[in-house]
Formats: sequence, C-alpha cells, structure tokens
Amino acid sequence: MADETQAQLPTPDSALRRLDRFVGTWSMEGHLIGSQDITVRGQTTFRWLPGGFFLEQHNTLNFLGLEIDSLEVIGHDPENGTFPSTVYSNLSPAPCRTGGRSTTTPCGSP
Repeated sequence: MADETQAQLPTPDSALRRLDRFVGTWSMEGHLIGSQDITVRGQTTFRWLPGGFFLEQHNTLNFLGLEIDSLEVIGHDPENGTFPSTVYSNLSPAPCRTGGRSTTTPCGSP
C-alpha cells in the first residue's frame, strides 16, 4: 500500500491542452508578399515532451535557398495565461525567448 503522506507529483496545467491541435507533422510552403512564386518550403513537427509540461517544435525550412533548422520548447505561464517559448536555431548563437504573446519584433532585433 502506498504511503498516504508521499508527495504528489506535479501535473501539467490543463491550459496546455489547447496546444494539442498542433501535435503532428506539418508541411509548409509559401511566397513573399507580391509574388506568386513558392520560395518557402519546410516541415515542422510538434510533440509533447515526457511529462506533458512542454511542447517541442522541430522545424526545417528552406527560405530562398537558406536552410533553417530550429528547435522550440513551449511551456505555460499560469500567472499570465501565456505560452512562453525558447527557440534554438542554426541562424543564431543565442536562444530566442518570447513571453508567449504575439510580437512583430523578430528575435535578435532591438
């Protein structure tokens, strides 16, 4: 019989379930504004890390011949109701962190 005083393991916040719709592998393609030529192609895969506290996104993309490979880890901040993330990319020596809110300023920009 389990000891009743044993500490309970933490469980993921239920808000994380809103990210379930992204789980899987997705193909992408697109074009620059004003052009109909497909110049962006790639694939991204989302999966839950063991424990269910974080969602991982692995993205490979060809943007006008530039190969981009990135890994993003997405969590949940229950105090703010946001989904902050950290992105690691072959284009930057430092990780890019977001507060989980939409932004138009790319990482690495002032």
